[in-house]
Order: sequence, then structure tokens, then C-alpha cells
Amino acid sequence: MTHMKDWLLGIGLLCGCSLALAQQAEAPPGYWIAQQLPVGDGTTLQVLEDQRITQEVHDENWGSGMDADNLPEAADGQPAEPLEAQARLVSDSGQVLAQRALGYPLANVKKAPLSGLPSPTFFLSIDQTAPLGSYSGPLTEVLVPAQNRLDPVPCQDESGEKRPLMFSHTGKAAWQIVPASGGGTETIQQVSSASTMVDDEFITTYRTFRYVDGQWTAVSRQQPGYWDMEHDFPEPALFP
Repeated sequence: MTHMKDWLLGIGLLCGCSLALAQQAEAPPGYWIAQQLPVGDGTTLQVLEDQRITQEVHDENWGSGMDADNLPEAADGQPAEPLEAQARLVSDSGQVLAQRALGYPLANVKKAPLSGLPSPTFFLSIDQTAPLGSYSGPLTEVLVPAQNRLDPVPCQDESGEKRPLMFSHTGKAAWQIVPASGGGTETIQQVSSASTMVDDEFITTYRTFRYVDGQWTAVSRQQPGYWDMEHDFPEPALFP
């Protein structure tokens, strides 16, 4: 009898675990869970995409724009245009703690390769690429789900104003992570070039993001000139 009770208890625990996983795997109608990463505090960070966007379709269209022409025909009652991706934070019991629509069909998330931060940090990239033009592309936000739910981490600029910490990768903008000297947290450099709307002149902005005294800060400098993706990333000396 004891063995039978133990066997039934084991089956019950197994079913309970399966049920929890099933609850955690549920997605809204028309979506599938394209990615999920453990945050480290018992929660999971997920990216949901239109269920017609397979991993292959995602990879083929990343950085080139995504529209209905790239998808199989929609099922009855489903919009022809691709559904916008969503990010959500889920507890180990399957409860949705936070959820956010991302405005575009394609997104991905990965653990941020940054050292010395107090909480797990992630890069959430949203593909905002437009069919034409060189000023759009993937936008990467820095998230700390344990502190800010699904809002981008704030960053203080030179004026003292706080803005979301995010970086663009377009035909006229790029960013890179720079190793920290002597330990600490890596810095992030962003270069971007834009027209002055006067003749054919351009101005290029060099911006550096640093983690200092428990918060992210940004400093920048500008100079006349043009930069685009055909050029190498600028020399470190150009960044403040």
C-alpha cells in the first residue's frame, strides 16, 4: 500500500509539473512563444510572435521589413497583416506578471553581455525596419525585468533628463559594446548621422553610455560629417 501511495504521489507531482509547463506555454490566440529566457528570480522573459512567423520566416525577414506578402494566408478571423510581437514576464506558475505590445511583428531577446550590474539584464531588439529608407532598423532596448518590469532602463543625459536606454542599428546608425578597463561594467558607443536639412550637409553624433554610481548616463558630441554602414565603426577617440 505504501508503494502504491508513493507511486500515485509521483504521478500527481509529474502531472502537476506538466500542467504548470502547459500553463506557462499558453499564448494568446494567433501567437506562439518564439523565445523564452529565465530571468533568474523564478520568472521567465518571453517574446511572442504571430504563429505564422516560423523561426525560418523570422530569420529571413529580420532587418528587411515584414508584411503580409511574406506570410501564409491568414486563417478565418485572423488579420492578414502580421500581428505585432509582444514581450511578457511570466512566473513559474504560469501567471503573466507583465505584458507589452512591441508595435512591430519581429523581436528577439538575449541576455546582455554586460558585467557588474546588480540584476539580470537583457537586450530586447525590435525590428523597426521600413521597406524603404536608411533611417530605420532594429532598435535594442535594455531591460531589467526584476526592477522595471518590461520598461526600458532609464538613462540620464547631459541635461539631467532621463530617457529610455536604447540603441539603433540602421543604415546611418550603429552601436557596439566596449570592454571596461580594469573591470567594472562595459560602456556602449552609438554613432548616428542625420541631414541638417541645409543643402546636402550632414551632422554625426557620437554618444557614450556608461553605468556610473548605480545608473546609466549618456554623454555626446557632434561634428559636421557623414557616416553610414558602408564605413568602419568610428575610432574610440571620437567618442566623449
